[in-house]
Amino acid sequence: MKDLLLVAILTTCTISLNAQTAQDLEVIEWDVPLLPSYVTLDGMIQANEYAGAMALDLSYEVNPGYNSKPALLSTGYAYRTNEALILAFRCEIDPEDFRATMKRRDMAWEDDFIGIALDVYGDTRNMVFIASNAFGVQLDLIKKNPANTRDEFDVSYNITYETWADIQDNYYTVEMRIPFNALQFPNADLQRWKFSFFRQQYTQGVQVNSQTFYSDNNIPCSDCQMTDVLILDQIQPTMRTEILPYVFSSMNPSDQGVNPQIKLGGSGLIGLNSQTSIEIAINPDFSQVEADVAQVDVNAAFSLLYPERRPFFNEGSDFLESRLKYVYTRAIANPTAIAKGIYQGKDYRTYLLSGWDRGSSYLVSGENRSSYGETKGNWSSVMKIEKPLDNASSVGLLTTHRLHQGGGFGHTVAADANIQIKNGWRIQTEISRTETQEPIADWISDADDFGDYTGKLDGERFNGYAGFFSLRRQRKTMTTRADYMVISPTFRPELGFEPRNNYRRFEIGQSFNGFPNGKHLKRWGTYTEVSHYENFAGVTKENSLMTFGWVSWSNNLNTRFFSKFTQTENYLGQDFSNLFRLGGKISWKPSQTFSMDLGGRGGRAIAYNESTPRIGMNQEIDLAINLQLANKFTLSSSINHASMQEINGSGNIYRGFISQGVANYAFNRFTDIRVIAQYNHFDQSTMIQPLLQYQPSAFTLFYIGGAIQDGDWQGFLKWQRQLSY
Repeated sequence: MKDLLLVAILTTCTISLNAQTAQDLEVIEWDVPLLPSYVTLDGMIQANEYAGAMALDLSYEVNPGYNSKPALLSTGYAYRTNEALILAFRCEIDPEDFRATMKRRDMAWEDDFIGIALDVYGDTRNMVFIASNAFGVQLDLIKKNPANTRDEFDVSYNITYETWADIQDNYYTVEMRIPFNALQFPNADLQRWKFSFFRQQYTQGVQVNSQTFYSDNNIPCSDCQMTDVLILDQIQPTMRTEILPYVFSSMNPSDQGVNPQIKLGGSGLIGLNSQTSIEIAINPDFSQVEADVAQVDVNAAFSLLYPERRPFFNEGSDFLESRLKYVYTRAIANPTAIAKGIYQGKDYRTYLLSGWDRGSSYLVSGENRSSYGETKGNWSSVMKIEKPLDNASSVGLLTTHRLHQGGGFGHTVAADANIQIKNGWRIQTEISRTETQEPIADWISDADDFGDYTGKLDGERFNGYAGFFSLRRQRKTMTTRADYMVISPTFRPELGFEPRNNYRRFEIGQSFNGFPNGKHLKRWGTYTEVSHYENFAGVTKENSLMTFGWVSWSNNLNTRFFSKFTQTENYLGQDFSNLFRLGGKISWKPSQTFSMDLGGRGGRAIAYNESTPRIGMNQEIDLAINLQLANKFTLSSSINHASMQEINGSGNIYRGFISQGVANYAFNRFTDIRVIAQYNHFDQSTMIQPLLQYQPSAFTLFYIGGAIQDGDWQGFLKWQRQLSY
């Protein structure tokens, strides 16, 4: 526990010496007028239709320029009703560089699009981005951690809103209706919502991003610098009440013939007020519309993480973000009933989730590898309480619990803080403890022993701890960071995802960035990191030096390089020396019709999954090509090839590839048909998945399709309807 004491001392000393108040930025308040009766929401902006609206130009190009004037003018307008925020945008275009495609929701992120970023509480707790392309294709997401210098978004996040759009010769227009009750906001008569309009466009083949506020790269949090505020006093929206029933049917052939199965269930959400909601699901369908993108794991020692796409976990997903992953909602796989409550007051916000799961994933982490199994019935619950602070700062407390049918449990308690301090410095810290009573079960058969405990699930009881401390300083041209992380051999967050334990890790990193924005060279950056891992016995697990860099060129060409030299790595008690890995990637998107990503990595590496681990020469090549035809038809293909040869050249340790092709045709922005074909050479498996989908809103959908895998097939259809009251 001395590690946790060290983390606590570092955190306390840093905060006490350098506490900082809110940034002194001049706020501009915009009174939003009521919507006139003569305004028609049809995507077209008529003369004088928005003459009385709040109006604001997007005056700052932030990529590749640095707060320079955009080449194309974009203007946003705002009205309101008692129920909704009404937005309109007029965007100049260059027909030679204009990119707009007809696609389904959340699939047009490479297009020209425009929208609004909303910070309704003014403390960045919920950074929601709502946008549309020139065809009215909706794009929405939420930022996971506004305090992070990297933009980390949850693109599976959805809200209900309406869009209309129109394209002319040298401009396009978009209109939006965003219901107030689709968002959580303070329960008060006086409403002040921070906001920014933003746009992505293309100029001479280069992707350009612009917005309505000046962004100083010397300040770690960009969203904290938004200075424009919407005045929306006395709005009285109807409280949200939604029911989402569904019917799912599948057909699987067998020796007895085709046996259709029908599953019924649904969920309901009740808004108690503007800042409190309760959501309940009974027998929910947590299957995904399409399969996860395959990942090459032939030489992976630890389990791989897959993103969450299920609508029930959509709202409040940003609550659960942390450096150590204590909550991985995909660990809740097949619940009979589950409930979720969210409260967002001015000073605190709370997240509660609890339900009975018929079968979940069970992860046993280890020093050298992780093991994965499937549980039987269990009761799972999560609680998070957080106090948001200025400048994207916060402190929070989290607990998770899993009680297994037939005995056994897993409890986690964690505290975290993310604080901005003086002169661009920021600290992030976490302290956690787990208590585990293993069930007596056969879910895991290949886990390694750890300390005085066996890898089997044989009823043993133990506790573990983990801690994290990070100190970071960001300036316009460079960022400095130092991290310390510790995870004990007995740390097991049963509802989380930490596949590796029994280590202490020290990291120091330094990045440099350039913003020349020249004719050919647009931006560049480099990053160097030194790492040291050791286990709790004092054995050095890894000493390494890593460097990567990137350069953005004209014509939407981006290049990256990567290198890692490992002086020594200990795996399964054996030391391996002088390992290295080199790589690079080219991403080229010169036009709407064509884009390509080509990457390669290789070097001297350990064959982790062999019965006798040893050093080999590893190579990986990834190629992805996308073709967009007639704004509606998309063809995508990718191949991921991986191989490793014996160090003496005597033969292959492994060799194979995964290839995937996707054909997609969008009839309109609500309906598309797509066919996914995938071949996995490693296990000689083939999968074909055709799917016809109709999705007129964020949560209403109908799809019919199937999957053919290695000669076996399954047919399925689903109807789901969002009913609002």
